[in-house]
Amino acid sequence: MKRIRIALLPLVCVLSGAALLPSILAQRGSATVDWKAELGKAKAAIEKNPKSAFWHNQAGVAYDALGDFQNAVKELKLAATLDPSNPINDYTLYAIYKRKAMLPEQREVLLDALEKDSNNPVGRFAFALVLEEEKHWADSLRELQTAKLLVASVKGSTYTDPRGNPYDVDGVREEVDKAIERVTKLKESAQPQK
Repeated sequence: MKRIRIALLPLVCVLSGAALLPSILAQRGSATVDWKAELGKAKAAIEKNPKSAFWHNQAGVAYDALGDFQNAVKELKLAATLDPSNPINDYTLYAIYKRKAMLPEQREVLLDALEKDSNNPVGRFAFALVLEEEKHWADSLRELQTAKLLVASVKGSTYTDPRGNPYDVDGVREEVDKAIERVTKLKESAQPQK
């Protein structure tokens, strides 16, 4: 469980938003992570089992935490190739691309993730935000409304995908109505006046 939390921390931070970070850390507890040691563990495990998507994911997360963007992306793409039905690698890549403001890459990995699990409200919400950035107001609004419906069906604060990956949905619950209102206004202001 500790390994999963480490892998999900960058994802939770990006998807939940910086404003929600203090409450997330308060709920999960904070700990100092020795990323060089974590990378060493991942490399040792990869040597024993080079086809382990989990350990390539962990190496990618560690590389990212150490500021090595290229190796992080390489490891996470390999993890996604080794376990193509698991969306967590796509979401981890999304978090990295979001921090780098790489919009086309964000779009691509979110579409890959949603192809694997179209019922993830966090993924739908993130995709809606990408569409908003691209000024596709109607499509963004559709995705936001879908995210709102999906998050309403989640009991508690965690959505669990078919592979067992947990996603905190409180950020979506808190932000989706504001996002719908914002995108509706943008869509209306972009329409020609009659």
